[in-house]
Amino acid sequence: MTARVLVVDDIAPNARLLEARLVQEYYDVKMVTDSREAVEVARVWQPDVILLDVLMPTMSGYEVCNALKDGVATAHIPVIMITGLERPAERAKGLRSGADEFLTRPVDYDLLLARLRGILRLKRLMDEWRLRGAAATALGLRVAQPSDVPHGLARVLIADDLAARTAAIGACLRDAGVLVSVASDEADLLAQTTEDRFDLILISLSLLDGDPLRLVARCRARAETRDTPLLLIAEQDERDLMIAALDLGANDCLVLPLDPDELLLRVNNQIKRKFYEDTLRDDVGSALRLAVIDPLTQLYNRRYLESHLQRLCEESSIGGFGLFMIDLDHFKAINDHHGHAVGDKTLRGVADILRQNLRPSDLIVRYGGEEFVVVIAGLSDEAAASVIAEKIRVTIEGMIVERTIRVTASIGLTIGDAEAVRVGDAADSLLARADFALYEAKRAGRNRVVAFGEVSGRIISFESGARS
Repeated sequence: MTARVLVVDDIAPNARLLEARLVQEYYDVKMVTDSREAVEVARVWQPDVILLDVLMPTMSGYEVCNALKDGVATAHIPVIMITGLERPAERAKGLRSGADEFLTRPVDYDLLLARLRGILRLKRLMDEWRLRGAAATALGLRVAQPSDVPHGLARVLIADDLAARTAAIGACLRDAGVLVSVASDEADLLAQTTEDRFDLILISLSLLDGDPLRLVARCRARAETRDTPLLLIAEQDERDLMIAALDLGANDCLVLPLDPDELLLRVNNQIKRKFYEDTLRDDVGSALRLAVIDPLTQLYNRRYLESHLQRLCEESSIGGFGLFMIDLDHFKAINDHHGHAVGDKTLRGVADILRQNLRPSDLIVRYGGEEFVVVIAGLSDEAAASVIAEKIRVTIEGMIVERTIRVTASIGLTIGDAEAVRVGDAADSLLARADFALYEAKRAGRNRVVAFGEVSGRIISFESGARS
């Protein structure tokens, strides 16, 4: 896994040593020895991760990290702090300033590389969601920001079979307002995560009963826990287990003895990240829905129709489908005489009729204005399609809006099959055929169904805007 790594250290030999080791692993490395330049270099170069020394002149690593997290262009870049300071308070200060990890010198390169791999996996996932979130922003939605905080109480599951350790961790989390559950073995964890959803799972690497690595792997493989952050609790002599668990997909690790401040900071960071990811995923889902759903009728819109038709036409084993174009007659008069609210109610009523008279597998689209398009799979001849279209026409004719307003519709239809889609721009061609049949229904007096095959021999010039 290659990536761009920015090394920030005012002592050049330390920076070069890190650079040499990272280059051996095929990372693209840039060095900065002046802490004042670090933020600007990060903004311009956009590294995937930053390795940041703490003790530097002019600006400390804490100050640099705070500046990075305050910048819109750099807030998403993960930071690993590296320092000779070993006091728990220093680690807590680094995590509080926004660092993802705090490692002490001399650097354990195997552990550093394992943390790099895990952080980069997460960053690439988050980058993908952030890019998709641009669609939500373009549609005017408020997109989640990393600074957003979770609403309500977080739920944490502790997987550990040592009662004293579980009690100490649980008490610390409960005092901070976290809802805590405990799983004493793998079967218990799997059962609880099947029934409930947790914001974080703490897994002890000192499980007396079971294999903690298998537990990490199973959490990452199961749909119920695939996206749940995993925080490892490790003894100091469990380095190899910790590296293996990080490579299996664990998100973070806490080395005992327990420091309450560090525990709460790591737990809070993981919960905030999950909240951000979940909210961003929901934002993206809303954006995608807005992109293809008409907000008035809750039907698919024209953009979705075009891509759906194109896929149908590209199917090599196409079995035929009916394409109906439905236009409400004299709809402008409804808006002019009764107001747009009544017009909207009419459109929603027609949408409901189409849903009630068609199968869930049939595609119903608000094509624009008072026009609807229906695509029905499995139709291979116009006679069968005309029967369905006539039923729709009659049902719309029987609809009454606001007690007195009656509505009628003209319908043009065509059949899409292997022959129809063989030449030309198939999707546009089929829509043009249905539209031509619809024009003929309007020209013949409206409130009727016309199939393209009935009129295909005629050559008539018309303006699509002339229909009403």
